[in-house]
Amino acid sequence: MEDSTMDKVRKNLTTGITRVKWMANFVAERTKAGTSSAKLLYEISKLENRIDDLYRRIGRRITELKEKNETEGKDVFRDHIIEEALEEVKKLKETADNYRSKAGV
Repeated sequence: MEDSTMDKVRKNLTTGITRVKWMANFVAERTKAGTSSAKLLYEISKLENRIDDLYRRIGRRITELKEKNETEGKDVFRDHIIEEALEEVKKLKETADNYRSKAGV
């Protein structure tokens, strides 16, 4: 082969390798971003499950207070168990919203 033909082959090979490296890097970055989003969505799901648990706890507590006739003339939202649960719900919702914004959801 002539030197000019070898130079063209080397140049094309170098260009091809550069493009393959770029594509591999691109795919790796996309995969990393997708994995991060999936992790955030999983964490959001866990937070939502915890919020649902707290809502059930609040409902149970209100039912307990009603059964004990402790709701007459009282604000059930002043009960310390209910107040703590509602405060935790608020914090969990803020965290979930933060995760949603990071995940772009």
